[in-house]
Amino acid sequence: MSMLIPGEHQLAEPAIVTVEEFEPLLAEFKTFVVDYVAQRSPANAQKLQASLANESELLTLALEAFCLRLQTHERKYNARIKQMLAWWATGSNLDARLADMGLERQLLDPGDPAAFPPVPEVYESDQDARLRYYLAPHAPAAGSRMQYRREVFTLGERPTVTVESTDAGVVKVIYRFNPDGLAAQVKDGNARRTAPGDVQVTVLSRDGDGAPSAALLDGVRQHFARPDVRPETDRVTVQGADIQRYKIRVVAKINSGPDSGLTKVAAQQQLQAYADSCHRLEGRVDPSWIDYTLHSAGAVQLQILEPLEPIVTTAFQAPYCTAVEVEVMTI
Repeated sequence: MSMLIPGEHQLAEPAIVTVEEFEPLLAEFKTFVVDYVAQRSPANAQKLQASLANESELLTLALEAFCLRLQTHERKYNARIKQMLAWWATGSNLDARLADMGLERQLLDPGDPAAFPPVPEVYESDQDARLRYYLAPHAPAAGSRMQYRREVFTLGERPTVTVESTDAGVVKVIYRFNPDGLAAQVKDGNARRTAPGDVQVTVLSRDGDGAPSAALLDGVRQHFARPDVRPETDRVTVQGADIQRYKIRVVAKINSGPDSGLTKVAAQQQLQAYADSCHRLEGRVDPSWIDYTLHSAGAVQLQILEPLEPIVTTAFQAPYCTAVEVEVMTI
């Protein structure tokens, strides 16, 4: 994960707000004017070219003034563009960027409009508001679903952090957890409030059908027993995911030819990949996706034997495919 924090990093202006240099811009306009006149009067174009080569000529001064005005216009236009970017936005323009994250500028002092003279309201600075804007996606509120989910995935383990910069202005920070640690065993996890003050944490393992081992569940319980992890008002219980087992069985018909074996292999691989993607909490297995996958693999006609209806799981459940069986027949 990589994140830039205003005040701690410097960010170069984007190329879109670049202002063209004066001399190349002036040369470009001189060439344009001469070419434009040459299309109508070559003789006058030659005179004009000679005149523009003289910097004291009135027409040359006029073109220079025009280029300076154009540069000024570009700077004003670029300033408006920068106000659309959170890194440089200020005032009400920054307020609009905050709204994209569902944030508002914090009121620090309500002031006193009835006083004489009136005391104005005091809001947080642009710098503080901008910092909250960049932290918003990375700082779930304590006790929120996202906060619990993050804790399930990390379990308090300290990752190995590497920092590299292969491109100018780009810094990559990568967090790698110990592959033998408990956090690496967690494939999915969530938390749901089952009653006032009661939170149920559900864990799905990467091993086998997803049922977590006793050691993994104990590790999760110990982590959420820490006072700095869960809110004091929450009573947390930990459980393994309820695994909903199913099979995928299909009969696919293809046109006659030498590709039946390849089509069967492709269909099995794609169906297994689809089943793997559904192996998560609240996963859903839909026959319509199986239909789509088989047609993509080359089926002309097909019959789905299992599952006949969508398999829909709850936040405490996860579907697991025990087998993928594909029978290929030629028409």
